[in-house]
Amino acid sequence: MRRLLLVANPAASGFTAPLHRDVVEILERGFHVTAIWPNGPAQARTESAAAAADGFDVVVAMGGDGVVHEVANAVIGTSAALGIIPAGTSNVLRRIIRLPRKPRDAAEFLADAIGTRAVPTLHITEGIGESTRGHIATFAAGIGFDAEVIKESERRPLSKIGFGTLHYARSTSRVARTFRDRLPTLRVTDGTSTADAVAVLTQVHDRFTYLGRIPLTLGTGPKPIAAVITRVSTLRLFYLLARAGAKRDLARVPGVKIWEGFERLEITSEPSSWIEADGELLGRASSITIRPESRSLLIVAV
Repeated sequence: MRRLLLVANPAASGFTAPLHRDVVEILERGFHVTAIWPNGPAQARTESAAAAADGFDVVVAMGGDGVVHEVANAVIGTSAALGIIPAGTSNVLRRIIRLPRKPRDAAEFLADAIGTRAVPTLHITEGIGESTRGHIATFAAGIGFDAEVIKESERRPLSKIGFGTLHYARSTSRVARTFRDRLPTLRVTDGTSTADAVAVLTQVHDRFTYLGRIPLTLGTGPKPIAAVITRVSTLRLFYLLARAGAKRDLARVPGVKIWEGFERLEITSEPSSWIEADGELLGRASSITIRPESRSLLIVAV
């Protein structure tokens, strides 16, 4: 019988013990299920990697984008497929892949699913001094402004659970004020073009969103796209989000350069800048490389 590891985040906004029991019962129709509640992101990644190495067919992330991010980083390049039970605030990858919105419906889908498909991801290499580390992003990564928005939002984690999109909007407004007169600290190059910037946003699918059902489109994907932002203000940010939501040319926004189909971004930062991937704060780095990931991430999807 096929084996499945269910990695649940009990701190996710939509998680309850009865829901977890129902999900396990549904999944057991199609799999031998092992369920764990890891005590943090590191254990979620470690246990997921061990299951993939042991030949589990599917590793399911139950929660929000954070646990999905950890499981994806653990199973990429293996024969194990990522499954998603959405029980978080945003569940961005679930929206992109068009998986069921409700947790029990998602469990029914997984129990009956017989196929997987490979989805594109980005590989991020961060450097501080002589040390480096790598991550994958399943839908987006950012340096500078949006990473600091994530940092600000994590100062009030209970507000994230209670207010969701509104909480992120408030965090964005607070951070925008600190960027109003900030000079560029990032030097960005894709091997052809070079720019100085205060923020870089990248995405790998044709759309993504932290704003509920409103999709944000940086370019004409699906392909790696970078938005290199040279100035941030509240008005400019509103204009950028409005055009991204309407799928209009962001290159017309003053202070924004759009690089589509990049093969490799090299970014240096002085001083070091905050980095996020999939809405998860990775830390600070003074050198960053972003490129399409060559390894396959398999996902249980239609």
